Amino acid sequence: MASPDRRRKLTIDEINEYWRRLKEGVDSPSAHKICNAIRILDLALADSESQLNHRLSKPVWSRIRDDLFDMLVSTVAGHFLVYPDYDDAPAEPGSTWPNSGTLEFYPEHVKRRDDSCQADLTRVHPAIILRFRWCFADGRQSTTPQEFESYRECADRGEQETEEAQSFLDELYQICAGEASKLKKIAHRKWWQLHYEASNCADRTHKTQLRKQMLNLELIWGRTSS
Repeated sequence: MASPDRRRKLTIDEINEYWRRLKEGVDSPSAHKICNAIRILDLALADSESQLNHRLSKPVWSRIRDDLFDMLVSTVAGHFLVYPDYDDAPAEPGSTWPNSGTLEFYPEHVKRRDDSCQADLTRVHPAIILRFRWCFADGRQSTTPQEFESYRECADRGEQETEEAQSFLDELYQICAGEASKLKKIAHRKWWQLHYEASNCADRTHKTQLRKQMLNLELIWGRTSS
C-alpha cells in the first residue's frame, strides 16, 4: 500500500502500544500523536459497513479513546467549544453549561476544525468536566495543563497505588493487542480483495468507492506486504 498522507499515521495496534506507554509514564503526551490516534480510532469505530467493524470490541477500544481524550485536554493547552445536543452553534461562554452535548478541543496553535478532537460530555472524566465548567462560567474558552494538575496527581496515585488498576490496564492492553493482530491480517486480505476488484472495475464511481475503502483500511491497519 502507498501512504495517502506524508504525515506519519499510527495504526490501531500502534495506538494500543502508545496508550500503554503513556499510562506507564514511558512516553510524554504529544498533541499531534494523541489527536492522530483519536481520529484513527474514530474511523475504525464508525465504519459500520466494514465486516471488521463487527469484530472490534467497541467498549474496549472506546475506553482507550476516552482515556486518550482525557490525556489530551489535561496535558495540552488549548481552546474549547461546547455544543449542546441538537444545536449546531456552540454555547456562549458564561451561559448555562449543557446537561448533554459535545466538547470540542483545539490544541494550542491549531485553528482548523479537522485538527480538533471531540468527545461526548458524558464520556469525559467528571473532574475534567468540572474544570471546563469553571472556565466556561468565568467567560473563558481556553485551558492550560496547570489547571488540571490535581486531576493528574489523583490519576497517577490511583495508577500507582492499586495493583487492581495495573492489572486492569494490562488485561485491557492484552485484549487489544490480540484483537489488533488478528484483525490486521483480515484487513490486509480485505485490502487485496478490494485492490483486485478496483483493478478490474470499469465503473469510475464504483472504483472510487473501492479505493476509498482501501484508503480507510490503510489508515487503520497499516500497509500490506507486496
